[in-house]
Amino acid sequence: MDIMMASVFGGVITMITINANLVIREAWAGFNSQLMVQQMLISNAQIVESEFRNMGCGLDVTVPAVTMARDTCIEFRMSLRPDPQYTPSTIKYYSGAASELTSTDNPDDRFLYRQQDGGALERVGIITKFNMVYYTMANDTIPTPVADPGSINIIEVTMEVQNPFVYFIDMSGKKHYASALWKQTRLASQNLRR
Repeated sequence: MDIMMASVFGGVITMITINANLVIREAWAGFNSQLMVQQMLISNAQIVESEFRNMGCGLDVTVPAVTMARDTCIEFRMSLRPDPQYTPSTIKYYSGAASELTSTDNPDDRFLYRQQDGGALERVGIITKFNMVYYTMANDTIPTPVADPGSINIIEVTMEVQNPFVYFIDMSGKKHYASALWKQTRLASQNLRR
């Protein structure tokens, strides 16, 4: 009887140890996945925010900074050199199609592209969402595509990054990915307020 009881208790303790080990590994994987996503988001957001804050820099006050604006694409001018002989650069940011990026498990992954002066496309990073909302000086929302880019005074940018690998699959079979969202509300370049 003692041997049977010891075997039962030993089995229960072994199962508890295995279960605790699995829970710890899942928690570690979740924290690691979230950390990776946040680092990717910070990297993308720093690039976007720094250039968006400089849009219109070095341009004449009569020249509109934004040349084209849609909900997932923006094109603007800026000149970071004080030399009047220097031609301002035209910078374009837009999100690519999800079909371009098939190397990740996440079907919503896409590249965030940057293009300068119509040159080669640069991949800023991998995102799942890149949206913009435009506002006038009176704080009215401007419908996209914006017909008069010169009326833009404030831009609201939303960017989401998800882990390219599945975090967990729920009972219904739906795949979940670790995600981080960056929303810069009312991003206003000093140069847009001319």
